[in-house]
Amino acid sequence: MLQVNYIKGNKDDGFYLEQKNYPIDSLISASCYFSFDSSSFDFSIKTDFETPMSTYNDNNKILAISDIESGYKTFRDFLINTKVIDKNLNWTFGNGHLVLVGDFVDRGFSTTQVLWFIYKLEQEAEKQGGYVHYILGNHELKNMQGNYESASLKYFHVAAILEKQQNELYDSNSFIGKWMASKNTLELINGILFVHGGIHPDLASSKLDLDEINQIGRRNYYKPFYPRTEKNIEQLLISTHTGVSWYRGYFKDDLT
Repeated sequence: MLQVNYIKGNKDDGFYLEQKNYPIDSLISASCYFSFDSSSFDFSIKTDFETPMSTYNDNNKILAISDIESGYKTFRDFLINTKVIDKNLNWTFGNGHLVLVGDFVDRGFSTTQVLWFIYKLEQEAEKQGGYVHYILGNHELKNMQGNYESASLKYFHVAAILEKQQNELYDSNSFIGKWMASKNTLELINGILFVHGGIHPDLASSKLDLDEINQIGRRNYYKPFYPRTEKNIEQLLISTHTGVSWYRGYFKDDLT
């Protein structure tokens, strides 16, 4: 069973939930509302999404953007202005690659809208032979691991209205959490390597291929990092200092 919840109401009159249950394998029509300009968009929920590939080679055009940080309006309007979507929010980028290089959550007030919008565009791009690549950044991982220090207080209240703890919003029992957990931390697209943080020199000199790096990452999405006594390539990959979603060494280390 899949339960879809809409939060309705306002802080003056009070909030309430509109809930409906669906069979887990059904195609569900859903809508996402954006109160800032009273707009909305429709999409379908299907539970059979797959893990993306790590490498793509087709020479089709690429548009990349990162660090939207819950800014739905900015994200939406950017895609309209760059002709990735039209004014009705439909995919118009054909077989192109829209690469979202992490940190699309936290800080702002429209995390829900941003994530469902990515989900909607992903489906529309696929129908035209295009791709939406959602590569996870450190803030996606923080939310999946229950670290909400950078999240808007709004989402503490959202969880309360849903009668859940905040860590349940993205856990392995939530649809959006399962969807995010299927994503990669780095992808090679037409010869360009996309990653939110960076590649530590020790990782660059390792024998791991991109599939192996992504597999190790996915195994640890829900495991907060702490330094262990054993030192290995997995520790390097998931570290909040050297991991691919976190590494800042291009700016802070003395690299050649």
